[in-house]
Amino acid sequence: MAARPYRQVARESAVRGTEQQIVEAFATLMETRWFDEVTLDEIAAAAGTTRQTVIRRFGSKAGLLSALAAQQDSTIRTHRWQDAPADVAGIIGVLMADYERSGDLVVRTLNQEDRIPEFGAVLDQGRRGHREWIMDMFRPWLDRREGARRDDLFAELLAVTDVWVWHLMRRRQGHDAERTQRLMTQIVERLLRED
Repeated sequence: MAARPYRQVARESAVRGTEQQIVEAFATLMETRWFDEVTLDEIAAAAGTTRQTVIRRFGSKAGLLSALAAQQDSTIRTHRWQDAPADVAGIIGVLMADYERSGDLVVRTLNQEDRIPEFGAVLDQGRRGHREWIMDMFRPWLDRREGARRDDLFAELLAVTDVWVWHLMRRRQGHDAERTQRLMTQIVERLLRED
């Protein structure tokens, strides 16, 4: 009797492992290819499984996109909110670590938003998460302001901490991660000093 539940647990674990491999393969392909160029056969081959398994687990590339988005959201939330720092350098350090981990994939997804309708909901979820994070991390500074001054500071913080700013500094201007973090920290510190 005891062997059967064990087999079910082992099977469920194997299924989760296969699903994780498929999502990771999809993410890797999405880092260098456009969504509409990636095929289910390529995803299956990269994951070491079959096209039918991908379809059975996720239904379509849109289903895979949803699974990848949920995984990314969970990872980002874990990294950004865990042991939240109280100083600007620490806050920007957390953000930069996140962008170094996921920024290229996010920018690539943003570049396809107008062409791929499924990306809208995924990116809107990310935008909401970033807004929540800015509100949580910078609450002590935001709470010192009222009305339009508070709204303006919030809008400015959203803009200067956006993934596009990281992308511009890291990928277009060619700064290393350390310098990018220092520059973004300085920008935010200047914003917070202004009265």
